[in-house]
Amino acid sequence: MGKNKRGLKPAKTASELLDMYYLEARAHLLETAAILDRIERGQGGEKVLEDPRIKNLFKICHLLPRQKTNRAEELLNFLSV
Repeated sequence: MGKNKRGLKPAKTASELLDMYYLEARAHLLETAAILDRIERGQGGEKVLEDPRIKNLFKICHLLPRQKTNRAEELLNFLSV
């Protein structure tokens, strides 16, 4: 890749970014699923699923597949309420 007038490398392509971040994102999602599994298996797990914090985590999961470029901002706004 060549450099631009300022001497900076051009931005990475979407494919390059996917290659860079896929395993990290996958690991975070697996860890989140494992945490939810541990909570649910714990004593009182069924009852804790009614906790608003858990409900928020499940709602956030539905926001991720939307085709938007501001997912992080949207998630932060959702969690800050």
